[in-house]
Amino acid sequence: MSVPLSRTARLAAYDSASTALSRLDDRQLTRLLAGAVPADAGGGGRAARLAVGTVPVLVRRIPLTDRELLAGNVMSTADVFRLPPACHYGVRSPGFGAWRELAVHGTTTDWVLLDESQNFPLMYHWRVLPSPGVPVPEELADVEKVVGHWEGSPAVRARVEELGRASYSAVLFLEYIPLTLWAWLAGRTAEGGGSAASAWAAADRGLRSGTAFMNSRGLLHFDTRLENVLTDGHRLYFTGFGLALHERFTRSPQEARFFRDHRDYDRGATASHLAHWLVSALCGHRQDKGDALLRHCAEGGEPAGLPGAAAELVTRYAPVAAVMADFHGLLHGGGPAAVFPARQVREALAG
Repeated sequence: MSVPLSRTARLAAYDSASTALSRLDDRQLTRLLAGAVPADAGGGGRAARLAVGTVPVLVRRIPLTDRELLAGNVMSTADVFRLPPACHYGVRSPGFGAWRELAVHGTTTDWVLLDESQNFPLMYHWRVLPSPGVPVPEELADVEKVVGHWEGSPAVRARVEELGRASYSAVLFLEYIPLTLWAWLAGRTAEGGGSAASAWAAADRGLRSGTAFMNSRGLLHFDTRLENVLTDGHRLYFTGFGLALHERFTRSPQEARFFRDHRDYDRGATASHLAHWLVSALCGHRQDKGDALLRHCAEGGEPAGLPGAAAELVTRYAPVAAVMADFHGLLHGGGPAAVFPARQVREALAG
């Protein structure tokens, strides 16, 4: 088994990579990027891997629209498109912009450097570079369908159309973490026995503690799918901040209320994601059958077919998973009018 990276080793890699990258001009950096290889390492967006000296680095490109590049908007954490706050749920969402995502990575990197938390990948460097011809994500390709979901929102239309025309990106150079939590759990679960049970327990502990830390520091993630959590096999690292909302962001009154109403969203979502993963991986259930089993357990039924350690977790989280499943069903079927059931989530988490 691999040895977890020590804080000393992580800081040494940070010093080495950040210094080397900061010394490159845009042309040199572009040449370095040309040698990067595609990577699937969580966090969404376009990702690639390269080496800076002996330090492996994950590169993510986040499109920058013309509006985000206006002088008054550069580095702003305001929602410059004035999107519906429900876009934070991630259902046919165009995301909230590169500057917000960059700001969160800067904050989480500070937490690691100050030894307040080790559960985030370090950001070694970032740069704005030309990125012509970057396709929009598949789920945003049909502009009319996306805008229709958002009941004709002019703000959503403007955001999606500007993403399609974006010719620059914020390029983030991040600490490379080898596995998503989803992939790591799949491997350990395939081993069976104690290896699987210890992995499920470690994932549960890490998700709960990491979410609690973020929320205590005023950060709501809104996208804690297991593909957005990385691991080296010893520690979890939260990434994928495209939907995140921080209490220090420049927010409209509407978005500030949305923040207050969703303080328990991440806790409910992480519990739900883990419960759904266990049901799917161990029982082979598709989403609809998984939802049905979780509702059965939420009503006091037994999680048939699950080994003891998994059954315990599914039983514990079934009530909140059922509430979250109903809510997301409304989001997909009825659009942005769905109201987050904050009280029901809080009660389900309290048991």
